[in-house]
Amino acid sequence: MSEIKLKKEELGSLATGINPDIDEFKKPFNRLTLNVKSPITNENVYWEFNKQDSESLLTEKEDGVYIEEEKVNYLKASWQAQEYEDRLAVAWKGAERGVDIPDHWYDSIVQIIPKYTAMWDDVYVDKQKVKKDYSVGCTGTPLNELNELISKVENKFPSEYNIKSHPNNIIGMYLPDHSIRPPYKSNNTITVYHMYYEIDIFNQLLKDYKVPEHDYDYRFWFGLKYDLDSVVRYLKIVIGDDDKTSNYQKYPDSFIPRPQLPICTTPYFAKIYSPDGTEADEYDVFFSTTPQIMKKYCEENNLKFPIPEDEEDNYIWTYGIVYDKNTLDVKQVKGYIKVAQDPDTWLKWL
Repeated sequence: MSEIKLKKEELGSLATGINPDIDEFKKPFNRLTLNVKSPITNENVYWEFNKQDSESLLTEKEDGVYIEEEKVNYLKASWQAQEYEDRLAVAWKGAERGVDIPDHWYDSIVQIIPKYTAMWDDVYVDKQKVKKDYSVGCTGTPLNELNELISKVENKFPSEYNIKSHPNNIIGMYLPDHSIRPPYKSNNTITVYHMYYEIDIFNQLLKDYKVPEHDYDYRFWFGLKYDLDSVVRYLKIVIGDDDKTSNYQKYPDSFIPRPQLPICTTPYFAKIYSPDGTEADEYDVFFSTTPQIMKKYCEENNLKFPIPEDEEDNYIWTYGIVYDKNTLDVKQVKGYIKVAQDPDTWLKWL
């Protein structure tokens, strides 16, 4: 594990360094200093760490002060990932309880909604657009396209839940001639995500699909996947990452195994169930991070970065990794770019 020998750096230096200081008891100590480039502005931001953090990160030796290079890289990347996620918030606004969001969700985990309902996600795999997910609040031609998808679902699955039950619900389908991700067997599969859903409907689905009870932190959306060829409807549940999913020693039954992830923010998981209660071998994990961090992760793990180079400055709101729950082998890496129907609203976000 390589170490960096530090010295006092001049203000404005891009090198990691130390700044000798004296605490309130007149005891000398070294502050860790570093510069990190903002993923939003590309400007360098100067940091000085407090005494406690500096002492935990620095190693004092006879010949000088050192820090592990891995720690420096982690500090910089963690800040960049959080800055990127904070900037993603430009697409959201405060919600009104009981109007925009049902009371249950407002009082528990979410008090925001998208600023606009007329938008969609372009989903990329290996730099190719493979799927388009429309918000049902779109207008004009996109509305006609999503209404066609709704008609296809209702034709094969009559008496379904209202796909337009919330203006932020999402419906999408794989584009022609693109391979689908497992466990789906047909490109002729339509996805519907119900946002800010009624709890009673979701709880009934959990029972119908025989989903084990783990007291998970379920997110405020779930998916129904409609295979139009086999006329099979799958349930996709979305789970927040917390102690029940990440602490195997304490919660072995609810623990969700996962491959190594890049430095990122707020990961969450998805599991897919067949009507007979069979859980798919493939899990999804979703997260936000910068394109630079994600590209480095893909290179180091021999994976294919999903976003085309000319799209990297657009609103990449999440990445998704499909992996085998038993072997942890990655089967697909996805990137989701949010597109506003009116591009003058919020797409110029960087």
